[in-house]
Amino acid sequence: MTTLLERLRSETRSLHEQTEQLFYTESLKNGTLSVDEYRHLLRTHQLFHQALEAAIDCQSDFFLDYEPENRRKTDWLVADLAYMNEPLPVFIPDLFANWSPVQLLGAAYVGEGSMLGGTFIWKLLQKNESIQPLLENARFYRGYGADTGAYWRRFGDFVTLNGTPNADEVVAAAGQAFSGYQDIFREVMVVNNG
Repeated sequence: MTTLLERLRSETRSLHEQTEQLFYTESLKNGTLSVDEYRHLLRTHQLFHQALEAAIDCQSDFFLDYEPENRRKTDWLVADLAYMNEPLPVFIPDLFANWSPVQLLGAAYVGEGSMLGGTFIWKLLQKNESIQPLLENARFYRGYGADTGAYWRRFGDFVTLNGTPNADEVVAAAGQAFSGYQDIFREVMVVNNG
């Protein structure tokens, strides 16, 4: 029998890969990510995580065992942007508005997955001469550090316990969350270029 995490991984794989490609994966891998592209990534992540955390806060009873206070990424992103004297993007309050707790599990899967990818990206950023000066106090891509695996396993337990009875809804919501992440990236790009 396929577990919910296995379904999430397999059924959102194409959206996950599209998102990775959109988010400057080639530039990250070959060390050519520019400072403007790095700012763009931070602004994109800040908007996504801020909206997700606000929505989860509205469902605090359901998400109690998710440990939301220990999983906040918005403060890290705000600090990273402030270090670069980058103004904060305008909050998108309706990104996850009216999402049920079960749907938010799908979005949380995307958000927590960004921490797994972040550990790999952190290593790539340290090899990029243009970005290195910005990393001394950088926080977001450091993620949970050595605790990343433990955080992911606890999240896996949480999503399995709370999402399995509504697996189809969780998987569909994860797909919507990936699409929303891509939309934010494009919107932030338009604002930056506009």
